[in-house]
Amino acid sequence: MKLRSLMTRVWLLAVPVLFSVSIMSSAAAQVALPAQFSATAIGQAGAAAGKSVGVTIYLTGLTSDQDIQEYTATLKSKGQDGLVSALEKAQDVGRVAPTGSVGSGFRIARVHPDKNGGVRITMATNRPISFGDLSNSSRSRDYPIGIVILNLDKDGNGSGLLSAACKVKFNKKGELEIEHYGQKPLRLANVRREK
Repeated sequence: MKLRSLMTRVWLLAVPVLFSVSIMSSAAAQVALPAQFSATAIGQAGAAAGKSVGVTIYLTGLTSDQDIQEYTATLKSKGQDGLVSALEKAQDVGRVAPTGSVGSGFRIARVHPDKNGGVRITMATNRPISFGDLSNSSRSRDYPIGIVILNLDKDGNGSGLLSAACKVKFNKKGELEIEHYGQKPLRLANVRREK
């Protein structure tokens, strides 16, 4: 239980911008769209520990402050299921694709400047739930949100995290809590801008 609490706090620190409303103009200007990034996803624990796969991340648009306000209100009033329903109706603003796969589109993308002149790109989506998850009543179906975070320097290089299955909610203090399915998110190494 200590690990779960620690990981929730880590995600609270890593993703405070996911549902924040702010002016993104200066940071967004640093990321010309469309943008393509390559990375190596590395498993940090469990069955994925030590395994790696190439990943391509395409960013074609950004989520407006108004949309973020609406998603935040939906999550607060209707919970995670309401947010998933809202995301199902939204247009893709990019895609995350493991090598050799079409991948999955994502519906939220935010860019925020960091103190060193780089940017943090936070992306989220409602993840596809497989027939096997549904028919076997797998616990993973309770984790319908996927999240990708890229921390990039001014040249578009850096690192990040990828968590394919998360639960999201606001706690009693009004803080966004993100719990991921499994032990740790995948670490994204060697992130670099391709185009």
